[in-house]
Amino acid sequence: MSLPTINDVQAVEPVLNNLLIGYRQAADDFVASKVFPGVSVPHDSGTYYIFDKRYWFSDAMKRRAPGGDFATADFGTSSGTYSTIQWALSFVLADEVRANSLVPMDLETAAIQWLALKSLIRKEIAFSTDFMAQSVWGTDGNVTAKFSDYAASDPVTDILTAKRTIRANTGANANMAVCGEIVEHRLLNHPDLIDRMKYQQVASMGNVQATLGSALGLDLVVGRASYNATNEYTTMTSGTAIIDDDILICYSAPAPGIFTASAGYTFYWPGGGGLGIVRPTYRNEANDADVIKTKEQWDQVAVATDLGYFYADCTD
Repeated sequence: MSLPTINDVQAVEPVLNNLLIGYRQAADDFVASKVFPGVSVPHDSGTYYIFDKRYWFSDAMKRRAPGGDFATADFGTSSGTYSTIQWALSFVLADEVRANSLVPMDLETAAIQWLALKSLIRKEIAFSTDFMAQSVWGTDGNVTAKFSDYAASDPVTDILTAKRTIRANTGANANMAVCGEIVEHRLLNHPDLIDRMKYQQVASMGNVQATLGSALGLDLVVGRASYNATNEYTTMTSGTAIIDDDILICYSAPAPGIFTASAGYTFYWPGGGGLGIVRPTYRNEANDADVIKTKEQWDQVAVATDLGYFYADCTD
């Protein structure tokens, strides 16, 4: 990555000081921090215990005659591991660039916002890779038909099948659906869902979106963020959706705790920056520049895969 040059921040006079064109995605477009709880950990890697499900779902009671011995049974444990990875980035602001800048915004402030967005994009891409994929969850389902086929598809039944499967396999009621924006749009326009939502007082887009999750009996979390999948030095002609045409139905615990199951957790180590921290600007006298940097260290883990049911490519 090249550093900003004097030419990057200078322009032909006069320069408007009340206008600056900028592209910035809203933090709310990203879902990585919304789906699974974070777990602060004391070391960069470690182990967590699991009460094995088979012992808790078996029928173990035995008939007993008066005065007879009691049958005995027990339960066991297994374990899983996490291993956090540190991610980091810096922005170097040379004295010459700052002195010659005609950009009507403090460059240090812009750099901090830029670093924050880099953090969101990294977590979102990792979330999509780690969780919005086949062969991760307990069940990879096949939708009745793609949700874009309004005549043949039955998204409500598909989602109810996922919820029923999770309930039967774990005893937990799925409480969340995670999908890309294209899936949300197909559901918003699907006749089956419209029929369930048609008695709203005002059928505005905001009301319909708010009601959609209720109609499905789930908290609907929609990933709307995109990124530049090409080389950053080439012109960006189109953005690539980070979470696209898939949907994950799962149970996510409100908070981590003892004897608490959740489809996934984000383990973060404060010693390495946790979920992200922008360091105070420091001076690099050798290069006559100020440096703004950020680092974070975390691991996103599907800790209870049977609490997730995944439909890949569920729409066109």
